[in-house]
Amino acid sequence: MYFIAIAVGLIMLLILWSRIELNILTTTEYKITSEKLGNEFSDRTFVVLSDLHNHSIGKDNRKLIDKIHSIHPDFILIAGDMVTKRQFCIPSNAFTLLKTLSKKYRIYYAYGNHEQYFEGLMEGMHNLSGKDSDRIKRQNLYSTWVEYKKRLQKLGVVFLDNQGIALTKKGSLFLSGVSLDKKYYLRTVKKKDRTNGVSSVKEYLMENLESKDEDTFHILIAHNPVYFKDYVAWGADLTL
Repeated sequence: MYFIAIAVGLIMLLILWSRIELNILTTTEYKITSEKLGNEFSDRTFVVLSDLHNHSIGKDNRKLIDKIHSIHPDFILIAGDMVTKRQFCIPSNAFTLLKTLSKKYRIYYAYGNHEQYFEGLMEGMHNLSGKDSDRIKRQNLYSTWVEYKKRLQKLGVVFLDNQGIALTKKGSLFLSGVSLDKKYYLRTVKKKDRTNGVSSVKEYLMENLESKDEDTFHILIAHNPVYFKDYVAWGADLTL
Protein backbone atom coordinates (compact mmCIF):
# COMPACT_ATOMS: atom_id res chain seq x y z
CA MET A 1 0.00 0.00 0.00
CA TYR A 2 2.94 2.27 0.82
CA PHE A 3 4.48 1.80 -2.64
CA ILE A 4 1.11 2.29 -4.32
CA ALA A 5 0.65 5.58 -2.46
CA ILE A 6 4.09 6.79 -3.59
CA ALA A 7 3.35 5.82 -7.20
CA VAL A 8 0.01 7.63 -7.17
CA GLY A 9 1.68 10.67 -5.59
CA LEU A 10 4.37 10.76 -8.29
CA ILE A 11 1.79 10.47 -11.05
CA MET A 12 -0.18 13.35 -9.57
CA LEU A 13 2.99 15.46 -9.36
CA LEU A 14 3.79 14.72 -13.01
CA ILE A 15 0.28 15.69 -14.07
CA LEU A 16 0.49 18.89 -12.02
CA TRP A 17 3.91 19.76 -13.47
CA SER A 18 2.72 19.11 -17.04
CA ARG A 19 -0.10 21.61 -16.49
CA ILE A 20 2.26 24.17 -14.95
CA GLU A 21 4.79 23.69 -17.75
CA LEU A 22 2.15 24.54 -20.36
CA ASN A 23 2.04 28.06 -18.95
CA ILE A 24 5.79 28.61 -18.60
CA LEU A 25 6.91 30.78 -21.50
CA THR A 26 10.56 30.54 -22.54
CA THR A 27 12.33 31.46 -25.77
CA THR A 28 15.41 29.96 -27.39
CA GLU A 29 17.38 32.16 -29.77
CA TYR A 30 19.52 30.91 -32.65
CA LYS A 31 21.72 32.96 -34.97
CA ILE A 32 21.93 31.57 -38.49
CA THR A 33 24.85 32.31 -40.78
CA SER A 34 25.44 31.08 -44.32
CA GLU A 35 27.27 32.26 -47.41
CA LYS A 36 24.03 31.59 -49.29
CA LEU A 37 22.25 34.35 -47.38
CA GLY A 38 22.92 37.64 -49.10
CA ASN A 39 22.51 41.16 -47.73
CA GLU A 40 18.83 40.97 -48.62
CA PHE A 41 18.25 38.80 -45.56
CA SER A 42 20.83 40.36 -43.26
CA ASP A 43 19.71 40.99 -39.67
CA ARG A 44 16.26 39.50 -40.22
CA THR A 45 14.42 37.81 -37.37
CA PHE A 46 11.64 35.25 -37.37
CA VAL A 47 9.65 33.38 -34.74
CA VAL A 48 8.72 29.68 -34.90
CA LEU A 49 5.53 28.44 -33.23
CA SER A 50 4.63 24.77 -32.91
CA ASP A 51 2.58 22.28 -30.88
CA LEU A 52 0.41 24.77 -29.04
CA HIS A 53 -2.55 22.41 -29.50
CA ASN A 54 -5.15 25.12 -28.97
CA HIS A 55 -3.57 26.08 -25.66
CA SER A 56 -3.61 29.67 -24.44
CA ILE A 57 -0.65 31.12 -22.56
CA GLY A 58 -2.33 33.78 -20.50
CA LYS A 59 -5.81 35.08 -21.21
CA ASP A 60 -6.35 35.14 -24.99
CA ASN A 61 -2.66 34.19 -25.36
CA ARG A 62 -1.71 37.67 -24.20
CA LYS A 63 1.60 36.52 -22.66
CA LEU A 64 2.65 34.82 -25.87
CA ILE A 65 1.58 37.73 -28.07
CA ASP A 66 3.44 40.25 -25.91
CA LYS A 67 6.57 38.08 -26.02
CA ILE A 68 6.41 37.90 -29.82
CA HIS A 69 5.92 41.68 -30.06
CA SER A 70 9.04 42.16 -27.90
CA ILE A 71 11.10 40.15 -30.40
CA HIS A 72 9.96 42.28 -33.39
CA PRO A 73 10.06 39.43 -35.93
CA ASP A 74 9.95 40.03 -39.67
CA PHE A 75 7.67 37.02 -40.07
CA ILE A 76 6.32 33.99 -38.20
CA LEU A 77 6.66 30.33 -39.15
CA ILE A 78 4.15 27.73 -37.96
CA ALA A 79 5.58 24.20 -37.68
CA GLY A 80 2.29 22.42 -37.13
CA ASP A 81 -0.13 21.23 -34.45
CA MET A 82 -1.61 24.59 -33.61
CA VAL A 83 -4.97 22.80 -33.50
CA THR A 84 -5.94 19.53 -31.81
CA LYS A 85 -7.70 16.66 -33.51
CA ARG A 86 -11.29 15.95 -32.48
CA GLN A 87 -11.66 19.57 -31.34
CA PHE A 88 -13.29 22.35 -33.34
CA CYS A 89 -10.79 24.53 -35.19
CA ILE A 90 -13.05 27.53 -35.01
CA PRO A 91 -13.82 29.10 -32.63
CA SER A 92 -10.51 28.20 -30.99
CA ASN A 93 -7.50 29.65 -29.19
CA ALA A 94 -5.40 28.83 -32.26
CA PHE A 95 -7.58 30.88 -34.61
CA THR A 96 -7.80 33.85 -32.23
CA LEU A 97 -4.02 33.87 -31.78
CA LEU A 98 -3.24 33.74 -35.49
CA LYS A 99 -5.91 36.31 -36.29
CA THR A 100 -4.26 38.73 -33.85
CA LEU A 101 -0.72 38.03 -35.07
CA SER A 102 -1.70 38.29 -38.75
CA LYS A 103 -2.55 41.96 -38.26
CA LYS A 104 1.13 42.73 -37.75
CA TYR A 105 3.19 39.87 -39.20
CA ARG A 106 3.45 37.68 -42.26
CA ILE A 107 2.62 34.12 -41.25
CA TYR A 108 3.63 30.93 -43.07
CA TYR A 109 1.81 27.84 -41.84
CA ALA A 110 3.01 24.25 -42.40
CA TYR A 111 1.06 21.22 -41.19
CA GLY A 112 1.61 18.87 -38.27
CA ASN A 113 -0.10 15.52 -37.86
CA HIS A 114 -3.12 17.17 -36.21
CA GLU A 115 -3.72 19.44 -39.21
CA GLN A 116 -3.34 16.40 -41.44
CA TYR A 117 -5.92 14.59 -39.31
CA PHE A 118 -8.45 17.25 -40.31
CA GLU A 119 -7.40 17.11 -43.97
CA GLY A 120 -8.11 13.38 -44.03
CA LEU A 121 -11.42 13.40 -42.15
CA MET A 122 -13.56 12.92 -45.25
CA GLU A 123 -11.48 10.07 -46.68
CA GLY A 124 -13.36 6.80 -46.76
CA MET A 125 -16.58 8.30 -45.42
CA HIS A 126 -18.64 5.94 -47.61
CA ASN A 127 -16.92 2.97 -45.94
CA LEU A 128 -17.36 4.30 -42.43
CA SER A 129 -19.32 1.89 -40.25
CA GLY A 130 -21.19 2.88 -37.13
CA LYS A 131 -23.82 5.39 -36.16
CA ASP A 132 -24.90 8.33 -38.29
CA SER A 133 -23.86 10.54 -35.38
CA ASP A 134 -20.24 9.53 -36.00
CA ARG A 135 -20.48 10.67 -39.61
CA ILE A 136 -22.12 13.94 -38.61
CA LYS A 137 -19.43 14.60 -36.00
CA ARG A 138 -16.70 13.98 -38.54
CA GLN A 139 -18.39 16.27 -41.07
CA ASN A 140 -18.78 19.01 -38.46
CA LEU A 141 -15.12 18.78 -37.46
CA TYR A 142 -14.05 18.95 -41.08
CA SER A 143 -16.25 21.97 -41.77
CA THR A 144 -14.56 23.87 -38.91
CA TRP A 145 -11.16 23.04 -40.42
CA VAL A 146 -12.25 24.32 -43.84
CA GLU A 147 -13.57 27.52 -42.26
CA TYR A 148 -10.39 27.89 -40.17
CA LYS A 149 -8.20 27.80 -43.28
CA LYS A 150 -10.54 30.00 -45.30
CA ARG A 151 -10.61 32.77 -42.70
CA LEU A 152 -6.86 32.66 -42.07
CA GLN A 153 -6.12 32.80 -45.79
CA LYS A 154 -8.31 35.91 -46.05
CA LEU A 155 -6.16 37.40 -43.29
CA GLY A 156 -3.05 36.75 -45.38
CA VAL A 157 -1.79 33.55 -43.74
CA VAL A 158 0.07 31.40 -46.29
CA PHE A 159 -0.46 27.64 -45.93
CA LEU A 160 2.42 25.42 -47.06
CA ASP A 161 0.92 21.97 -47.61
CA ASN A 162 3.74 20.33 -49.58
CA GLN A 163 4.41 23.74 -51.07
CA GLY A 164 7.16 26.34 -51.10
CA ILE A 165 7.61 30.08 -51.48
CA ALA A 166 10.51 32.49 -52.06
CA LEU A 167 10.95 34.84 -49.11
CA THR A 168 13.25 37.28 -50.88
CA LYS A 169 12.93 39.02 -54.25
CA LYS A 170 16.33 37.82 -55.41
CA GLY A 171 15.51 34.27 -54.35
CA SER A 172 18.34 33.84 -51.86
CA LEU A 173 15.92 32.35 -49.31
CA PHE A 174 13.27 29.73 -50.03
CA LEU A 175 10.78 28.22 -47.58
CA SER A 176 9.05 24.84 -47.93
CA GLY A 177 6.52 23.06 -45.76
CA VAL A 178 6.25 19.29 -46.03
CA SER A 179 3.15 17.33 -45.00
CA LEU A 180 4.36 13.79 -44.46
CA ASP A 181 1.85 11.04 -45.15
CA LYS A 182 0.26 9.64 -41.99
CA LYS A 183 2.07 6.32 -42.49
CA TYR A 184 5.28 8.08 -41.46
CA TYR A 185 3.77 8.82 -38.04
CA LEU A 186 2.86 5.22 -37.12
CA ARG A 187 3.84 4.59 -33.51
CA THR A 188 3.53 0.83 -33.89
CA VAL A 189 6.51 0.74 -36.23
CA LYS A 190 10.08 1.04 -34.97
CA LYS A 191 11.75 4.27 -36.01
CA LYS A 192 14.40 2.49 -38.07
CA ASP A 193 11.73 0.52 -39.94
CA ARG A 194 9.14 3.24 -40.57
CA THR A 195 9.95 3.47 -44.26
CA ASN A 196 9.90 -0.28 -44.95
CA GLY A 197 7.69 -1.01 -47.91
CA VAL A 198 7.20 2.67 -48.81
CA SER A 199 9.27 5.31 -50.52
CA SER A 200 11.91 6.89 -48.31
CA VAL A 201 11.25 10.30 -46.84
CA LYS A 202 13.95 11.78 -49.05
CA GLU A 203 12.14 10.43 -52.11
CA TYR A 204 8.84 11.70 -50.70
CA LEU A 205 10.34 15.19 -50.49
CA MET A 206 11.68 14.96 -54.03
CA GLU A 207 8.26 13.87 -55.31
CA ASN A 208 6.17 16.39 -53.39
CA LEU A 209 8.26 19.56 -53.10
CA GLU A 210 9.65 21.96 -55.65
CA SER A 211 13.18 21.11 -56.76
CA LYS A 212 15.88 22.77 -54.69
CA ASP A 213 18.33 25.34 -56.09
CA GLU A 214 21.77 24.61 -54.65
CA ASP A 215 22.61 28.33 -54.48
CA THR A 216 19.51 29.15 -52.43
CA PHE A 217 19.29 28.89 -48.64
CA HIS A 218 16.41 26.50 -48.10
CA ILE A 219 14.34 26.37 -44.91
CA LEU A 220 12.26 23.21 -44.55
CA ILE A 221 9.39 23.08 -42.06
CA ALA A 222 8.92 19.41 -41.19
CA HIS A 223 6.84 18.57 -38.12
CA ASN A 224 8.19 15.07 -37.57
CA PRO A 225 11.79 15.22 -36.23
CA VAL A 226 12.37 11.46 -36.62
CA TYR A 227 13.47 11.87 -40.22
CA PHE A 228 15.96 14.69 -39.73
CA LYS A 229 18.72 12.79 -41.56
CA ASP A 230 16.43 12.45 -44.57
CA TYR A 231 15.75 16.19 -44.56
CA VAL A 232 19.49 16.88 -44.57
CA ALA A 233 20.07 14.33 -47.34
CA TRP A 234 17.37 16.03 -49.40
CA GLY A 235 19.28 19.29 -49.07
CA ALA A 236 17.58 21.41 -46.41
CA ASP A 237 19.92 24.07 -45.05
CA LEU A 238 17.73 24.60 -42.00
CA THR A 239 15.01 22.25 -40.74
CA LEU A 240 12.34 23.40 -38.30
